[in-house]
Amino acid sequence: MVDWGQAGQIGGVGFGLVFVILIILAVVIWLVGVVVARISPREIKDKKKEG
Repeated sequence: MVDWGQAGQIGGVGFGLVFVILIILAVVIWLVGVVVARISPREIKDKKKEG
């Protein structure tokens, strides 16, 4: 016999975990973008000074 309460709980936790992981990944990707955006202008200025 299937315990639908437990099946729903496991499904709900799994579904929620997917969204939590996606949110964490989105934040990490956004932070990497911010860091790259701050580093890139410096490299361009450094190359102009050398050339």
